[in-house]
Amino acid sequence: MNRIMAFLAEPEERRPGDDYFTVAGYFGVFYVSAETARAVERSLDRVWTGRWLVFRDLSGSRIRVLRKLVYGVYESTAEQRRKDREFFRALQSETETDPRPWED
Repeated sequence: MNRIMAFLAEPEERRPGDDYFTVAGYFGVFYVSAETARAVERSLDRVWTGRWLVFRDLSGSRIRVLRKLVYGVYESTAEQRRKDREFFRALQSETETDPRPWED
């Protein structure tokens, strides 16, 4: 019975690494390593380049997007995400304690 339970158990979800970057565009968002983000940024900074941007995301998928559709490369460290969560909890708490005039 234990073998069946082990077989049916859901695999443990992978938590994101400490630091990663996101490449965002009209195509969506891809999570990439710092090295890949730097390569993407260098490619975007060049004046004479091809139309396509090719890179690999953190899961190893090969991504090919039109360069002009990329609108941002963002850093996301564990500390930044912690501060974001803290900030949004404080905002939520402030909103909950601040009565709205129409709720009286």
